[in-house]
Amino acid sequence: MRFATPLPARFFLALFCAALALALPPSARAGETGVTRLSLIAASRAHDGTPLLAGIDMALAKGWKTYWRIPGDSGIAPVFDWSESQNVAGVELRWPAPRRFDDPGDITYGYKGGVIWPLRVVPENPSLPVMLRLAMHYGVCSDAVCVPRDATLSLDLPAMPADWKMMETPAAPRLRAALARVPVPPADAGVLTARWQADTAPTLDVRFHGCGRGCATPALIVEGPRNVWFGVPDVTREGGTVRYLVPVEVLSTAMLEDEELTFILAGADKAYVIRKRLGAGG
Repeated sequence: MRFATPLPARFFLALFCAALALALPPSARAGETGVTRLSLIAASRAHDGTPLLAGIDMALAKGWKTYWRIPGDSGIAPVFDWSESQNVAGVELRWPAPRRFDDPGDITYGYKGGVIWPLRVVPENPSLPVMLRLAMHYGVCSDAVCVPRDATLSLDLPAMPADWKMMETPAAPRLRAALARVPVPPADAGVLTARWQADTAPTLDVRFHGCGRGCATPALIVEGPRNVWFGVPDVTREGGTVRYLVPVEVLSTAMLEDEELTFILAGADKAYVIRKRLGAGG
């Protein structure tokens, strides 16, 4: 039986990617990274001292992907450093629901085509400009190569004079759409049930009861403690219920007793996050 070790896997992949990037000629490193746009954007042209909506906007070339906060069996999770920002009391980054990439022997989570990470930025002094400064480390991969990258981004937002009217930027609709892709708890957590399937190898029986007529089957991502591996679900439907049978690699289901599991359901228009504790016996 194979046991997942996410941190070492990411560590060794990062070493491999770094060595590969150094082996590439300068023109390849600069021009073939798969990123066609990377910038900080905001929903408004100025700030009035209240929390403002901003974002990190990344566009990717066809065939390239970047990674979620938990990249899976391999990949490079992005790291964000805001320490050089000025007049910023806090930056809260939100994670849009990722896609699950089911490659043979390698399940990863991330984004293709592009992603906007929404930001909730809290100004410190309403009368001074907000100066966002980001040092970002991330990775992008195609089928042939993975490249770790570093970027430094900046965005300045002036304080809004009292006689001004707040004006949106062209990026505002895209930022709101990205924010809508951030998983939220459903009104009723009972819309999802999960238990251990009896008399089988460790398998989670997950049922989503909120997918009626016209609902596209959402992708399921299960997040749990270290050294537990959740495989590709076998998905079936019966009416408005979607059933996911998720293979789990773990020494014993007792290891997950009283552990909280996170279930993310990523649909076409909305994403949910539901946290549950499962007993070892079901």
